[in-house]
Amino acid sequence: MSLRAISTGMASRPDPDAVIDKTSLSRDVAAILPIGVMLLDSRFVIQFINPAMCGIFNVQERAAVGTPVREVLPCDDLQAALFGLRSGSSQAMQKAMQTSEGMRHVEFAVSGTALRQTGMITVVAQDITRRVEREEASRREAEAVLRESEERFRVAFNQAGVGLAHVGPDGRWLMVNRKLCEIVGYTQEEMLELRFQDITHPEDVMVDWALAKRMLNRELDEKTREKRYRHKHGHYIWINLTSSMVRDDEGNPKYYSTVVEDISRRKQAEQDLLHLANHDTLTGLPNRTLLLDRLSQAVVYAQRDDSNIAVLVIDLDRFKKVNDSLGHEVGDQILREVSQRLQAILETGDTLARFSGDEFVIVRPGMAREDAVATLAREIQTALAAPMAIQEHDFFPAATIGISMFPRDGGDAQTLLRNAETAMYRGKDAGRATFQFYAHDMNARALDHLKLEAGLRRALERNEFILHYQPQLDLASGGIIGLEALVRWQPSRQPLRYPGDFINLAEETGLIAPIGEWVLNEACRQRKTWHDAGMPSSCRVAVNLSARQFRQQDIVEVVSAALRSTGCAPAWLELEITESAIMDDPESAAAIMRQLSDMGVHLSIDDFGTGYSSLSYLKRFPIHCLKIDRSFVRDIASDNDDAEIARAVIALAHSLKVKVIAEGVETEAQRDFLREHGCDQIQGYFLSRPLPVEALERFLHTHAEGGTD
Repeated sequence: MSLRAISTGMASRPDPDAVIDKTSLSRDVAAILPIGVMLLDSRFVIQFINPAMCGIFNVQERAAVGTPVREVLPCDDLQAALFGLRSGSSQAMQKAMQTSEGMRHVEFAVSGTALRQTGMITVVAQDITRRVEREEASRREAEAVLRESEERFRVAFNQAGVGLAHVGPDGRWLMVNRKLCEIVGYTQEEMLELRFQDITHPEDVMVDWALAKRMLNRELDEKTREKRYRHKHGHYIWINLTSSMVRDDEGNPKYYSTVVEDISRRKQAEQDLLHLANHDTLTGLPNRTLLLDRLSQAVVYAQRDDSNIAVLVIDLDRFKKVNDSLGHEVGDQILREVSQRLQAILETGDTLARFSGDEFVIVRPGMAREDAVATLAREIQTALAAPMAIQEHDFFPAATIGISMFPRDGGDAQTLLRNAETAMYRGKDAGRATFQFYAHDMNARALDHLKLEAGLRRALERNEFILHYQPQLDLASGGIIGLEALVRWQPSRQPLRYPGDFINLAEETGLIAPIGEWVLNEACRQRKTWHDAGMPSSCRVAVNLSARQFRQQDIVEVVSAALRSTGCAPAWLELEITESAIMDDPESAAAIMRQLSDMGVHLSIDDFGTGYSSLSYLKRFPIHCLKIDRSFVRDIASDNDDAEIARAVIALAHSLKVKVIAEGVETEAQRDFLREHGCDQIQGYFLSRPLPVEALERFLHTHAEGGTD
């Protein structure tokens, strides 16, 4: 039979000297021991073998006793162990032996202690086949479990929905999964030839190494950060990286276990949201928020460099009129075209923003001289004034520009913008289509403006408005045929305010509608009072309708309600409508005027000659009177052009079979000219200034008694 050595070391093997003692252990006791026992003489001949030993090696006791052990157990290792006993040492071994019954695993212990005392050698053996087989089965099972675990790890590693990697302390990729390769565009083979720093954005590498060093030094257990990898195709992608250090049993660094998640879409969504939050959706320009941020940064740099900044607020003139008449789609196209024209003017370092609906802002650092800023403002106005063709309409945009300068006009973004806007509004007041530098007294005027608005809003509640009336004279008869109602504002404990002080503000704030309605009702009420006092029915009270009032959808009902509530007859009321108001939308104006005329109300066109009405339209309007604007009356006796215009208006009115009245008549020469050329009626300081009710009644009484020449 053949022998195969397995291992050495017997943790629980029997002690041969304890099993067979040379003086005390009998052969009978040895015969019943469960372990094998054998005694050899000095020539290694078997002198005793118990049944357990015979069973282990499948030999007969009779055949074995007296036989050299090498013939019974031809085991070279055993022979060597026996010869080693001559030096007095004990030997132990474990053998795998092929027997007729199969492979047997035996554990031997050989002692030479007895040899020196009795001339005998003790050999103890134990069959450990079952134990070895159990251990082998356990080993194979553990290996199978390990293989299965490794396979599960391999599958999970490669099929993970996030990038996974092991990275060496030097940065080299030791292991990467498919997902990570998909994220960065490299194959697994290519990745294993690279280091993490080879595909990391240069701005992120230093931070990565600093964190890696802290992890190596046990200052940090794990790191999570957002960073950028360079894709194989050259573009950068955003990833979220989580990494922890894996160490061996002795605590030495082995590799970084890394999880990589592609967050490019999230980052793009964040960028899109940030862009939306900081840019105008229509033009793509920076909005108010981003403008304030950039202007604030520009102020910081200018303070550091001791330099200047120009802030230009650009407001499109009459843009609301375009929106209201042609719709927001046309308005949006105009705004986009304006933004493109303004962008063409920009220089490096400039900021252009859409500040509000039709308001843009340019910030130009380094502008120290006002003449250079003025040149820029003129360049802007020239660029905007070029014709703009949109949906078969030609537009000629104009803008008013307000300018503030850092540091002269403000030390922060908010102040600079506020002062530039103040200058822009002052430019609007000066006639539009201009530019205006900020002056320090503008804020005081702006504050007065705000106070005026606040007072105006309370004036109706406090009953602070009153009406004065200016008589209108019939040149043929010399009689008073009309009274124009003119509003005045009498704030508490303040001087009387005239329309020039507040009507424009009322138009801007929308207060003109309720104020106009109050004027209409009060004039109708007063006319009914005068009627009850005996005023002739032929004398009408004239009320001005503002453009905003006239465009109200319910203006006809407003007039009708005023007549009903006051008891004023429609024939006693004349409504004066400006030429520009009716020409904004002639078709709609004609329809409204027909309704008013059908009610019995007289209609006149105020400020005639200042607008763009044509004869074809005038023929369609149910008007009773044209009113020559005072600007043509002022120099009528000395200016040939004004005289010619007045004659033409009179002729036109008479051709339409309507009356004509001239306003602003202040001199006898003016009256005589108008009378000579057929003007029907006049009003002005030559006859009387506007008067409060009591003064007017005295005037009417005096006029009726003495008349006027």
